[in-house]
Amino acid sequence: MKRIYIIISMLSFMFASCSGFLEEYSQDTAYVRGYEDLDELLLGSVYMPTNAPEHMGYTYGTDGWYYPYIHLMTDEVQENIRSSSSGALWDARERYFGYYTWQQQVGIDALGTSIRKESSDWNRIYKHINIANMILASIDEQSTPKEEDELEVMRIKGEAYFLRGAYYFILVNLYGKPYTKTGAKNDLGVPIKNTEYIEDKVYGRNTVEEVYAQVLADLGEAEKCLEKTVHKSIYRADITATYLLLSRVHLYMQNWEMAESYAKKVLSKQDDLRDLNMMEGIPFFLDTTLPEVIFTMGMGGIRYTISGLPKDLGISDELYALYKDNDLRKSYFVKYNESGGYVEYVKGGAIADFSRTSLSANFLFRTAEAYLNLAEATAYQGKEDDARKALNDLRVKRLSVEQYANSEESGADLIKLIREERERELCLEGHRWFDLRRYMVCEKQPYTKTIRKSYTTFEYVSWTNVPVQTVVYQLEENDAAYTLPIPKEVLEYNTGMKNNERGVRPVVETINY
Repeated sequence: MKRIYIIISMLSFMFASCSGFLEEYSQDTAYVRGYEDLDELLLGSVYMPTNAPEHMGYTYGTDGWYYPYIHLMTDEVQENIRSSSSGALWDARERYFGYYTWQQQVGIDALGTSIRKESSDWNRIYKHINIANMILASIDEQSTPKEEDELEVMRIKGEAYFLRGAYYFILVNLYGKPYTKTGAKNDLGVPIKNTEYIEDKVYGRNTVEEVYAQVLADLGEAEKCLEKTVHKSIYRADITATYLLLSRVHLYMQNWEMAESYAKKVLSKQDDLRDLNMMEGIPFFLDTTLPEVIFTMGMGGIRYTISGLPKDLGISDELYALYKDNDLRKSYFVKYNESGGYVEYVKGGAIADFSRTSLSANFLFRTAEAYLNLAEATAYQGKEDDARKALNDLRVKRLSVEQYANSEESGADLIKLIREERERELCLEGHRWFDLRRYMVCEKQPYTKTIRKSYTTFEYVSWTNVPVQTVVYQLEENDAAYTLPIPKEVLEYNTGMKNNERGVRPVVETINY
């Protein structure tokens, strides 16, 4: 007998967190009383939950953060090994060691003696997709006696399509190679499952091209459904969020004209930016009053991990060096801690403010990205005046007005500046890992780099964490480890599913203290 192996088909989950209106169901149908029930299901089980922010080490394998390791794998953060009387309570370097140092088995611990669960994000995201499938299968059957009912049904339908497209986009960028027009036809992405019922089959992987086609199809349906609906809040997707995601998807696919077009559509709807020259009375940059927020879902709280504590992580020297002295983000996004001797991430407020669950650290849409998408897409097309204008429209709100001057770069220097501006502006919002991947295969000015990560062991002596030994790992240019392996649990259950091959990651340097 064939077994149903891929975790996206687990019926028990599909209804476990639902309200009483889903208590009666068969394998492929669910009893609902109206579209309001489907809206409740959408909000509670398809959107990423907004949980209390916690240290990412603490949330390993729980329903807290989604794919937090994308922050650890980039060049944005580095470990802090300074001596101190106190250290991090939850060591993210240890709990995400295999991701942090790009190991062949990402679930492996620092000692190489055990393998942690690797499929948490795969499971949760496919579960969201499954419930979106259920909603899309039922939504057109709901009664709409009034025009406002029809609009509500269209909104629910549009949000479900948006979320399904967004989730496939996340998955293919975690587990598939970066999109190229020549390679996408054969490169393996992730399985596509759009049926609401359980299928008795072992799943294989669709190609990167097929997954991107699904993403565009879903977002196209979302666009049609949401263009006439009312935006409920920043916690619900709307037409502006759809435009921004379409701009990002086309940017990744190197469809420059479409990326430009959708970025302009975003800015025609919402072009607000917070002027850092006028921050008086505003304690920190990221909050629900930020006028440039378009959409957010999922957990915040990264500030509690990028803390600079020993056995923890802080802003990398490389990222900090990108901010010039006239850049106000050097105070409001990152800040040098004089007493501690390290760089803090301050964009989101206090380290351990557990009440700040309002904005996501992985899934936050801001108008700043639209300006950057527009600048990049037009620069690649040779529309340098348009690119400089989009870039300067952002920079004038980020640099000290007393020292501000418009960018005049052109050619390769302009593209380099746009990419650096993206790194500065969107730091630790979940973009950098995906940007590094797509720059590698960019037809216009391809770029790749070597990244080094250190892992230090400490001895606790006289109430102080003292570093004992540091080992260094290196991610090479164009490294296969820019693509995650398929979770081992998924491979075990889906016999024959092909993995993403990546080599053993050796220590390249050892430092003893």
